[in-house]
Amino acid sequence: MTKADIAREAHRLGLDAGMSWSCYDPTPDNKACGQCDSCRLRAKGFADAGLPDPTVYG
Repeated sequence: MTKADIAREAHRLGLDAGMSWSCYDPTPDNKACGQCDSCRLRAKGFADAGLPDPTVYG
């Protein structure tokens, strides 16, 4: 599955995708950095799926 597929499936199942993330460099207050490869791929997946990214970025 692509990141977009995963985002769509989580949405279809009614899951809160904001409860998970895999940032490589989280901020001191435990937010995703928004700059690392993992954050960028996640954001792109949600954009490609046409869904809002629920991740809280620092």
